[in-house]
Amino acid sequence: MNNHKYLIALIVLSSQTLMAEDLTEIQISAPSEANAIIKNEAIESINTKNSVDGGDLLRSVNGINTIRRGGHGLDPVIRGQSDQRLNSFVDGAIVYGACSTKMDLASTYVNIENYDTITVIKGSQSVVYGAGGPGGIINYERVTEPFSTSSSTKGGQTSGSPFKIKLGQTFDSNAEAMTTIGDITYSNGRSYLRLNGSHSDAGNYETGTGLKPQTEYETSNYTVILGKRTDDGSKIEFSYIDNEKKNVAYAGLPMDIAYSNLDIYNFKYHRVTPIGLFSSMKLELFNSDMDHLMDNYALRTTNTMKTPASSDTYGWRIIGALGENSRLGVDYEHNTRDAEQNMVISSTNRHLTYLWPGAEISKLGLFYEHDNKLSDESTFSYGVRWDNIETDATRSADDPGSDHMLQVTANSLYTAHYTGTVTAGKRDWDNISGFLRFSKKSGPMSSYYVSLSRNERTPDATELFHVKTSMAMAAKYRDRHIGNPNLDSEKHTTLELGFENMFLGSHMNASIYVNDVSDYITTYRVSDGTYDSSVNDARVYKNVDATIWGYEVSLKRSLGTNFSSTLSLNYTHGDDDSQNRPLPQIMPLSGNLSFDYQTAIFNYGIRMNFADTQDRFDSRVLDTGRTGGYTVYDFYLGSEPTPGIRLNFGVSNLTDKRYATHLNNSNTLDSTADRVDEPGRTIWGSIIYDF
Repeated sequence: MNNHKYLIALIVLSSQTLMAEDLTEIQISAPSEANAIIKNEAIESINTKNSVDGGDLLRSVNGINTIRRGGHGLDPVIRGQSDQRLNSFVDGAIVYGACSTKMDLASTYVNIENYDTITVIKGSQSVVYGAGGPGGIINYERVTEPFSTSSSTKGGQTSGSPFKIKLGQTFDSNAEAMTTIGDITYSNGRSYLRLNGSHSDAGNYETGTGLKPQTEYETSNYTVILGKRTDDGSKIEFSYIDNEKKNVAYAGLPMDIAYSNLDIYNFKYHRVTPIGLFSSMKLELFNSDMDHLMDNYALRTTNTMKTPASSDTYGWRIIGALGENSRLGVDYEHNTRDAEQNMVISSTNRHLTYLWPGAEISKLGLFYEHDNKLSDESTFSYGVRWDNIETDATRSADDPGSDHMLQVTANSLYTAHYTGTVTAGKRDWDNISGFLRFSKKSGPMSSYYVSLSRNERTPDATELFHVKTSMAMAAKYRDRHIGNPNLDSEKHTTLELGFENMFLGSHMNASIYVNDVSDYITTYRVSDGTYDSSVNDARVYKNVDATIWGYEVSLKRSLGTNFSSTLSLNYTHGDDDSQNRPLPQIMPLSGNLSFDYQTAIFNYGIRMNFADTQDRFDSRVLDTGRTGGYTVYDFYLGSEPTPGIRLNFGVSNLTDKRYATHLNNSNTLDSTADRVDEPGRTIWGSIIYDF
């Protein structure tokens, strides 16, 4: 039904096609698994609701769940792994949040209507997307190309105008949310200028039983892109992104966002002609600066804590094509995070501690990937990556000053919570990662693959250096959250099998994986057998051995002309082998069943979303406890009555059921709710003009 010019491709890859923009001769092909590649489809074909951010949209992908802490900022989880175990990019820039409680992940700054492509790679199936990322990668991109006036398309029709314009408005009845979007591109056939932006404003939504958790938010983002194609077809592009959030409430966290500003600068040069050893080359430079303030009194009452924080990242990458089937590259990134925990007394800031005491992490990586075509039907692919990583906490020994209420340094807190004298000095890490993959086509719609990968992940700034303290002078220090500078790197070894097949009118994708992890980094309360619970109950970190395994299945079947049904299932199982406990934050069996009708003019459908009971949990820190199963229903309708106009409408949670997923955070503001509940019945809609 869609003639929308800005095509949104949701490229879900797990041993699938890996494509580098403008390195068209470099392409690694492998069979798809439970989520097929969706090409040349507008966003409404994927987004059967008004997604509040990039993480919310990814919930529609089989095998991806989210952690909810409020109405905005849903945290993607791929195969039981999130945040620090995923590599996330915004237009190629690496973004690390400035909040240790994960208010400001990369996905939270994405309004999906202003992006063209989302690339998701599940697991360790590539080595070109930076160090670590054993759970996978997520890359939100804008893909802009120059166009001539003779080929400019507006609403599916050829036009002589040098402009392409998109305007839109969305609404959500439950939270009284409104989002306004705009996107305009001007091109003279070789050069282009693109401006886009959005603004969202939402109140507190209502759950199925009438509760109103603290979930309000206000966000905006604006982008300027300048680009040009050279005579040889190469591309040069500069972009600036301004992202702002304010008054973002989190029922599932002890603080809210007063404001959070993210500025991203990108420079890209994609050369398509030979240079030296390379048949083509990609050079990218990026810088992302985040300024963040959270507190517990602007949107709440009687509290006095605030935390100013920052996260600044810069880096570059060079990828060169060695013929049609190989790529060689080098990348670098440097991140600095600072945060202070303050108490406001009589309008005066009193320091408690440095949450991130000048945390610095730099990563230099070298990588090589090759796709060896054994025959027309079979391919053997491999990649290897070396990373040198340096970590430091430059202010770990600093005395915060005479106004510090507890007069403790970060190093003194490390020593108080771990065995021996523990200090955060410079550390140097050398990590080796890589993968092997064999894939074979056994027919027009039949294929299978097997892959073996190793991924080594260095602990992040929170795991190593975080030092949140508390005012308790005796009894338990339950509010303390102390990083461990002595942690070792995680080592993930993953075996994955998958196949795709067409039989009896049905299209099936399936995969199964086993991830054996040495030195998995877990968090726990020290009162669980390690320290004296009468004086110390802080949240700390240690390495354990762990196993994560699971499967994903997707079955789509035609039910006649224009009708189809799709069943998606995913399951993840995680074990802390060292302590004989379940891993926390593991979703139970879940999925959805949908029935869809589609014509050239409109489409509609109904979807049943479900999850099983989760009896396997670790309530020491992250898991609230047992979660009951649920079934909820959604209805959605889309239409394109005339080229260039899209109308979307739907009702989510038709029966107004009260429920929460197992991954949702505990509700810290409502004693009647264990977790932050999902929204109740919601009527939503949007209108998009594309001309």
